[in-house]
Amino acid sequence: MSQLRQLRAVYAGGAVAWALCLALTLIQENGSARQTVVLLGLLAVFLVLLLWSTWCLWEAGARRPADRAADAANARLEQS
Repeated sequence: MSQLRQLRAVYAGGAVAWALCLALTLIQENGSARQTVVLLGLLAVFLVLLLWSTWCLWEAGARRPADRAADAANARLEQS
């Protein structure tokens, strides 16, 4: 779970970084159309990954404690 939180933080940082790059490119008006499209694409990818990781964390947190206990018991059985 902590790895997924770290991954979500990386995706959030990437989304912010690409958004800033895109904003600077648009404000300064010195970027080409290709550069703008690439930045938009990268921003979209990081936003999708951010949404996916947030959804995974939400799903993991929304599970009932009984489900988590059953999963832990199954994992212990598989290891033995």
